[in-house]
Amino acid sequence: MRKILIGVMLGMFLAFAGMAFSEEIPIRILLDGREIYSDTPPQIINDRTFVPIRVISEALGVHVEWDQEARAVVLTSPENLPPFSIVSYEKINSEYGYYILGEAKNQSKKTFADVEIKADILDPAGNVIETLTTYLPAGVTPGESAYFKLRSYSNQEYLVSDVSFDISAKDEISITPVEVTFDDVRFTRDQNIYNDFLYVTGEVERSDSDLKREYKNPVIQIGLFDSSGRMVNFGERHIDDFKSKYGEFKITLEKGPAYKTYELKCFSD
Repeated sequence: MRKILIGVMLGMFLAFAGMAFSEEIPIRILLDGREIYSDTPPQIINDRTFVPIRVISEALGVHVEWDQEARAVVLTSPENLPPFSIVSYEKINSEYGYYILGEAKNQSKKTFADVEIKADILDPAGNVIETLTTYLPAGVTPGESAYFKLRSYSNQEYLVSDVSFDISAKDEISITPVEVTFDDVRFTRDQNIYNDFLYVTGEVERSDSDLKREYKNPVIQIGLFDSSGRMVNFGERHIDDFKSKYGEFKITLEKGPAYKTYELKCFSD
């Protein structure tokens, strides 16, 4: 009887130890030998392993979104995705109408010379108030993002409820990403002229490896952001002569909300 009791107790101990040991070791997700991390850990339920579909799909380059009305998870393979997607956008009211500031990312595997952004401005009922158009600079390579600005001089800013974007890209080009650094960036105002313009000047330096490529239409962009990370101003400027290692730029910004940080970008076809 004593031996039976000891055997039962030992079996229970091993069972609980095994359960505790299995709980201590998290389930890992490996893709081509590379570990993928997720905020929601994989789980084993009824001998089946469940993993979050978003982290797996995005690791494979598949776009994932939730359709609340249809209560469906919609997956789109990379070859069926539009070449560019909107990262974020903000509507800023101005003295003369309003403008839309945004950032668009190249989610394709190609680089284009001509990228057009059309935006339908919608009222609360979903009606189109007006359509605004702008272009991204040439040479936004795969994985990179560029800023844009859509301006409206209408007096209908109070009607704006949402924005529907349509981005088209054409004229594929083969280039490498721009490799530059920015230095001596300064923000000034002209004391001799009565205006609200903000002037951003600075120097741009190309890396040694970047000197091997030709710059056809180099563009410097700057985005200003408030303390919450919201874009509140934007400007860009073409550099006429940037064939050497060093160049200079001056960007004029219109009056805008207070900013905390800035980000500079450079593109060229």
